[in-house]
Amino acid sequence: MTFERHAPQSPARCLVVFLPGRGDRASTFAERGFIEAFQQSGASVDLVAADATFGYYATGTISERLETDVIAPARARGAEQLWLVGNSMGGLGLFDYARRHPVDGVFALAPFLGPAALSDEVRAAGGLAAWNATDGDDYRQLWSSLQREVKEGRPMIYLGYGDQDRLAAQDSVLGAALREGHVFHIAGAHDWVTWRKLLTQFLETSDFKRRCSY
Repeated sequence: MTFERHAPQSPARCLVVFLPGRGDRASTFAERGFIEAFQQSGASVDLVAADATFGYYATGTISERLETDVIAPARARGAEQLWLVGNSMGGLGLFDYARRHPVDGVFALAPFLGPAALSDEVRAAGGLAAWNATDGDDYRQLWSSLQREVKEGRPMIYLGYGDQDRLAAQDSVLGAALREGHVFHIAGAHDWVTWRKLLTQFLETSDFKRRCSY
C-alpha cells in the first residue's frame, strides 16, 4: 500500500493516518483541505494519508496492509499516539484496524458499518450496550468490537455525519452509544463539503488537540 506523508513535524506527538472513501485516493485529503486543517490546528502531528483503495477491502487485507506498509513504519518515528481519520469506506477501515491493533483515537466521518439490517437489529435491542453480540460475519464482529470499545473507552471514538447522509440512520445507532461531545452532526449529505465542516468542529472541540499538543 502506498501513502503520502505531509510536512511532518519531527518528532511529532501524534501520528494521524487518513483512510479514504471508495473512489477517493490518498491525495484527496490534501485536495479537500484536511491536511492543511490539521497542520494549522496547533497540534504536534505526523500526517500520513494511505492509498487504501477498495481492492484491499475486497480481498480482506485492509488492516494487514495498513499495519505493515503504513502504520508500523510510521510508528517507528516515535509518535506517542496513533489517531485514524476516515470517511465512508475509510471509516469502516479504521474500525476494522482498531479491533485488531492498538489505537488511541479515531474520527469516523459517515462510516459505512455494514448492512442496514444489522444496525436496525442493534437499535431494536435497545442500543449498542443492550445488544446481545454473537459470533458471525465480519460486520457482526465489527459491531461486537464497537460494543467493547465503547464500554472500555479505548480507542477514543469520535463520529461525524450529515443529517441527510444516506448512512445517517446506521451511524446514529453508534452515535447514541458514544459519550457527550463525541458526536458531530449537521445538516448535510454524504459529501466532502459536509465532512470538512465536521472536521472543523472536531479540531475545535474534541480532546484531539489537547492530547496531541506539547
